[in-house]
Amino acid sequence: MKSNRIVSADVTIRTRETGEEQNLRVDNIPCVWVWADGSMAAAEYWVVADWVSTTFGNNVDWFNIKCVVGSPMKEEN
Repeated sequence: MKSNRIVSADVTIRTRETGEEQNLRVDNIPCVWVWADGSMAAAEYWVVADWVSTTFGNNVDWFNIKCVVGSPMKEEN
């Protein structure tokens, strides 16, 4: 079984070039939680980590996911 979810997160990112730290609020990241693959919390955490990687690429020195909140995605009829 699987569940479609929407994830929001608070993330701190340090950029490689400048060393500047940015606090970001990221919303509406789609997440598919496959029940047999692991916990819902792990699926939500990793979708945020993947978003950071995809969005910032190799420009990130480090990042910290401070808070992750997920909710069921409303199914369209």
